[in-house]
Amino acid sequence: MKKHLHGSIKILVIISSGLGVFLNLVQENFSLNALTYFTHQANLLVFIVYTVFLFYDKKYKQTFITILYQAVVAIVLTSLVYHVMLRPIMSDPSFTENGLINLLAHTITPILVVAERVLFSTKGVLQRKQPILWLSFPMYYFVFTIVYASLGGVFRKGTEYESKYPYFFLNFKENGIGYFLVVVTLVLIIGYSTYFLNRRIFLRKRD
Repeated sequence: MKKHLHGSIKILVIISSGLGVFLNLVQENFSLNALTYFTHQANLLVFIVYTVFLFYDKKYKQTFITILYQAVVAIVLTSLVYHVMLRPIMSDPSFTENGLINLLAHTITPILVVAERVLFSTKGVLQRKQPILWLSFPMYYFVFTIVYASLGGVFRKGTEYESKYPYFFLNFKENGIGYFLVVVTLVLIIGYSTYFLNRRIFLRKRD
C-alpha cells in the first residue's frame, strides 16, 4: 500500500512539473527561450529526477541522493522566492495571465515534492556537506544568465519589461549584491533545514 502511494505521488510530481514546463513551451511556441528562467529549469530538473526516481532501485546511492535533494532545494527555492520576493512587487501582466503555469511551477509542484520527501524520505541518509553542494544548481543558473546575456540573450523579449536580467536580485548594477546574497542565504537555510530535519527524525526513530 505504502509503495503504491509513494509511486502515485512520484507520478503526480512528474505530471505537475512536466505539464508546467510543457505549457510554458507551448505558450512560447516551443522556443527554447521559455527555458531560460530558473523556475522552468528547476521544474525540468524535478521532472527528469523524479522520472528516474520512479524506476530507480530502492538501494539509494549518495550521488543520486545529492541530485534528488538538489531538485528538492531548487523547487522549494523557486516557490519561496516567487511568493515572498517576486509576487508582491510584480507589475508584469504576463505573470497573472499565465495563471495555470505559475500555479503548477511555483505552488503545486513544490508542495508535491515536499510532501513526497516528508512522507517517504529515507531518514538519516543526508550528509552535513550536502547543503553546500546544493548551491551548485543556483550558482550554475547565475553563470548561465551571465553567458546568456553576453551572447545577446534577453528576458521578456519584446515587452516593456525586456531586460538582460531575469530577476531583479541578479541586477547588481541597479540593486547591488545584497538581494543576491539573501537568495544564497535562503538556499543554505533550505538545505541545512532539510539536513537537520532528516537527521532529527532519524535519531528520534532510532531512539
